[in-house]
Amino acid sequence: MLAPLSVFAGEVVVVDASASATATGIYRFDVTLKHADSGWDHYADGWEVMTPNGEILGRRTLYHPHINEQPFTRSLSGIAIPAGV
Repeated sequence: MLAPLSVFAGEVVVVDASASATATGIYRFDVTLKHADSGWDHYADGWEVMTPNGEILGRRTLYHPHINEQPFTRSLSGIAIPAGV
């Protein structure tokens, strides 16, 4: 489960997401987001990989606006997914 973070940025749309195993139980996530970033006061600031019960397994922080790059894709590697999730 992926959850875009948008406390200050309004609605973020997850356009695409994929996960690929890099080792047993370890995954890389590639996530494409779309958001009406307008500058430092209004931008998508990250996304999270979560279990169905809400446990956060990883967080990809976005440190700057992507005004002229929409939609945009960012990755996060080394996420351990517990057995049975």
